[in-house]
Amino acid sequence: MSERKIWRNAALRVAWTCCAIFAVFSGWNGGERAAFGADSGKTRAVAVVAGAGYDATWEAAERIAAEMKFAEAIETVRAIYGDVQGVDRSKPFGLVVATDGSEIVPFAFLPVASVEKIEFVGASDLKEKIEKTPEGIFLGAAPRLRLLEKDGWLFVFEAGKEAFVPTTDPTAWIDGGEKAGFLSVDVDLTALPKELLEAGFAALRQKAAENAPTDDEAALEQFETTLEYYSAIFDSLERVAWTLNVDATTGDLAWGCAVVAKDGSPLAETFAGAQNAETRWGAIAETPNSVFAAINSGKYSALDREFLEKQQATAFDNAKKALEIGLGDAEELALAEELFAVVEKFAKSAGADGTFDSASAFACGPVVFSSAVASVDGSELTAAARKIFDKLKTDEPESAGKIGNFVKFDAETVAGFSVSKIDVPLAEFDAELPEAFAAYWSEKTLAVRFGTSADAILLVAGVDSAEADAEFARIAAASKTKTPAPKRASLAVAPLANWALEMFAGSEELTGVARKTLERIAEADDARFEVEYKIDGRRLDARYVVKSDVFRLIGDVVRLNLAARLGSGGEGEDVDDLFDEE
Repeated sequence: MSERKIWRNAALRVAWTCCAIFAVFSGWNGGERAAFGADSGKTRAVAVVAGAGYDATWEAAERIAAEMKFAEAIETVRAIYGDVQGVDRSKPFGLVVATDGSEIVPFAFLPVASVEKIEFVGASDLKEKIEKTPEGIFLGAAPRLRLLEKDGWLFVFEAGKEAFVPTTDPTAWIDGGEKAGFLSVDVDLTALPKELLEAGFAALRQKAAENAPTDDEAALEQFETTLEYYSAIFDSLERVAWTLNVDATTGDLAWGCAVVAKDGSPLAETFAGAQNAETRWGAIAETPNSVFAAINSGKYSALDREFLEKQQATAFDNAKKALEIGLGDAEELALAEELFAVVEKFAKSAGADGTFDSASAFACGPVVFSSAVASVDGSELTAAARKIFDKLKTDEPESAGKIGNFVKFDAETVAGFSVSKIDVPLAEFDAELPEAFAAYWSEKTLAVRFGTSADAILLVAGVDSAEADAEFARIAAASKTKTPAPKRASLAVAPLANWALEMFAGSEELTGVARKTLERIAEADDARFEVEYKIDGRRLDARYVVKSDVFRLIGDVVRLNLAARLGSGGEGEDVDDLFDEE
């Protein structure tokens, strides 16, 4: 699987799966203890959720608020609810989920001198709920929490779990490396005994089975296939870690994710297949003025191939049944089934040998969408489409004649691709276009270039024929050479706003505040989301970044709309004119 798919399909689904698993484990009945081998009695951290420190956490929030020009708001919240006495503001605090081999035990830790000195502003009645007894210090009734002080730390856990909570320095359980964030999560699945892990996952499967669609055989099969796949992915995990930070210099919000797979596992095979992936579609990643560009290339693992085959089989079976029900005419059904067979063959051939290479991108100014896939024979798709068009000429010659003015099969050959062209002046549909942007679209031509070869398909669509031709030729020429698959991707917002302004240039329906909002977005060239990822052996590292200009833009737009609501004209006055907060 490709690196881009890895960070989405592995890191994100891992997060969901871990949350589900620990939700089940948290309900583990400690009264039904069992022996779990040699590790029994040794407490290990399964998961650690930690804040870098009281001040560090508030400072991160304040940096983001400052970018949004809402610094005073967060300062007010902090003054009312956020101050605390008796806590070391520079040391970390957090929550630990630990195991001794027989059960899961959560506990929290705070750096404090003593319970007596703790004072949370906005929670002044907290001390009244603390009860001191000869057996110890307790809080609440059900569940009754034990508060234990040791060496400058306060440990909070369920009463009766003292034997399972190590009261050593908890900072040793936190990854304090260079990339440590103001918030971090570290999950070590090797800390869970196999029997406990299997028991927890069996309980999760049982809960999932209770919601299975038993009244639909196909849906049930799909459900069970998916559950089996995620089970194998979870079983492949060795360690998962997240960090969240705000850069003190740039104000960017960065989320780091690391996933380590077990040696020899399906996930490790997936990582290996993406580690040194190459692509034919590097030019797509370099599309000018792109809003986004994505390339997927690599090699499927055996687990991925099996899952994909099962999904396709179910999907195509359902689609065939729908065809038989929806098309009553025997000749139409035969043609549709022929086209369907080609599409099915195409879908199954993509990555059939275990490798895959595909890409897509969308750009504004000019508006161009590109999509491509390698390792497939696309020539049959054009042949099947031509057959359907020939039948249309027989059954509906008037409609076919009109369509024939815009569609040219195998119009030319470009860099080895046989290109079919569709050029439709959008003025043909002028009567159906909304008046707000009819002028923009009526001057454009919908241009589609569908190129096929013996081992690839390339589609380029735009609103200008010359631009579509140029983009197709650029990508097709570059596809003759493989290059390392890019390890960076981004999503920008400014190009979309520029395009929207161009579309609505002559429209009176765009209100003043809406137009000013679009202008602000169009000016925010650095308002984008980025991801950078790498694979080293069994480890995947991904870094997601929300650029500080995104927060600045959000603040500007919120303030702009506040000004419109509170100002005299409602036309988007700058809120700084109403609130003295420059």
